[in-house]
Order: sequence, then C-alpha cells, then structure tokens
Amino acid sequence: MLTLSVATYAQEKLVKANGIHFNVYTKGMESRVPGTPVIVFENGMGSRLDNWDKVIGQISGFAPVLAYDRAGIGKSEKVYQMPGIKFVNENLRAILKTLNIPPPYILVGHSFGGVYIRTYAGFYPDEVAGLVFVDPADFTETKNDWNNIFRTLGLPEEKIEAMLRRRLYQVSKTDSLNYGPWSELQVLTELRRNDFAEVSKLPLPSVPVYFFVGGKFEVPVEMRSKEYDHEKFFHVKNNSNMDRWKHLIYASKKPGALIYLTNAGHYIQRDEPESVIANIKILTDAVNKDLSGKSSGH
Repeated sequence: MLTLSVATYAQEKLVKANGIHFNVYTKGMESRVPGTPVIVFENGMGSRLDNWDKVIGQISGFAPVLAYDRAGIGKSEKVYQMPGIKFVNENLRAILKTLNIPPPYILVGHSFGGVYIRTYAGFYPDEVAGLVFVDPADFTETKNDWNNIFRTLGLPEEKIEAMLRRRLYQVSKTDSLNYGPWSELQVLTELRRNDFAEVSKLPLPSVPVYFFVGGKFEVPVEMRSKEYDHEKFFHVKNNSNMDRWKHLIYASKKPGALIYLTNAGHYIQRDEPESVIANIKILTDAVNKDLSGKSSGH
C-alpha cells in the first residue's frame, strides 16, 4: 500500500463526489504552480490505486498527482451501476471539482484505465494536456483486427469464429460480491462487441500521446492456450496494436512516443518504474514549456 506521511503532504482519504464515496490519494498539490498540469492516474480493470506505488512518489516530486479507486474497487464505495465510460468520467471530473483541482491534467491510464483516459480526453478535451497509455486495453481494435491475428497464425475460419463467440458473446452471471471488477469486464466486452464505436466517435485533442508497451510474454505454461501458439499470438497482437497506436500518436499532431520495453510484462509501472517515471517527466517538462509559451503569447 502507499505509505502516507503528514510531512510529505500526501493524503489518502474518502471523498464524496456524485453521491459516492471514493478513496482518493493526492500528493504535491500544496506546491502546485497555477496553470501547471496535475498527473491523474486511472487504474487497470479491478485494480486499486496502490498499483502505482513504485512510481507515484517520485512523480509527485516534479508534478502534483492524484490517484483513486473507481466505485466498487478497493476502499471506494460499491454502487450497483455499470461503469460505462460516461459514468466513470463524470465521477472522476466530480472528484477533481470537489477537491478544487482545476485543469490542465496529464492523464495516465493502465490497461482498461487507458480506455477511460481516452474517453475523458474526448468528453473534456480542453482539460487535457497529455495522455499516457500504459499497456492499455486496445480501444482501436475491431473484431476483424482480432480475427486477423489468428489468421496470421493459420487457424481455420470456423475455429476463429468460435473463439470470438466465446470471447465476446458468452453470458456472464452477475457477481454481486465482486461487482466492481465484474461490471468493468462487462463494459469492456460490450465495447469490444461494438468495435469501440463509443470511443472512436469522440475527438482526440491535440496533445502529446505516449504509449508504453510491455514486450515480455508472461503467461504461465499451464494457462497457455492449447488451440494456438500463445507466445506467437502475444507478439503478433503487440505488433498489430502498435501499428494502430502509431497512427493515433501522429493524429494528435503533437510530439509523442511509443516506448517498447522487452523486460516488462503487463504491469509496466511495476516492472520498469524508472522508465515510466523518466518518460512522464519528459512529457511533463514539454507540456509545461508549451503552456508557458502560450501564456507568454509566443
């Protein structure tokens, strides 16, 4: 867990926003220069804010930070409402307003959190100064993109269709006990069924975009598929994702980065924290330089 101390002005507390109690962690807000960005973290599916514990302390040394648990995750209140992109982003915005933390924000999203920061930037483009995707769920993917991975592996079409049906169309019984993580998976599956149309229709602001990609195959032998070469699938999928993500970086019309880390698995912020910290520092410095140039009229 994150270690908090009064001396460092870090706070982990419950904040009521949109009628829900959220567990929120902040650090460095007291020394924020007005108009400079706050780094806002979105966790992966069903993950708690302590997943950032190897990076958030050092990042707070050069920019104020905020992390939180979404509804039904960690110490945040459980609510029986599906965590669709609008609901989650409205909640985050309400948290920021309640704590009186005005924009701009650099949003950092891990895994499914990447979908949420992409959509926050679409809903509130004027509030976002940068986007950092940490091995995100691929919100640019279509069902055909997914099927093409297996075509590359030489699987027959009927097998590909059967696997797609299992992935996207099997009914899942409601898990009331673990409603937060369960409901997030349902939202992601629904987005995938519709080729992320709800995401792609939202505008992408003209801000720097960074992608971190984990290149380490870490599926245990006993969990690997018996239907195809799982390791080859992993690398083909990564390459397919990165091709589309490069288009997204260029579409933003700002200097961006694609950082491929061969020694990192899915939890890059834990496997390669130094790289995450250093690159977010580079991005933050660039954003500050750009913002100061605008404020001085250059």
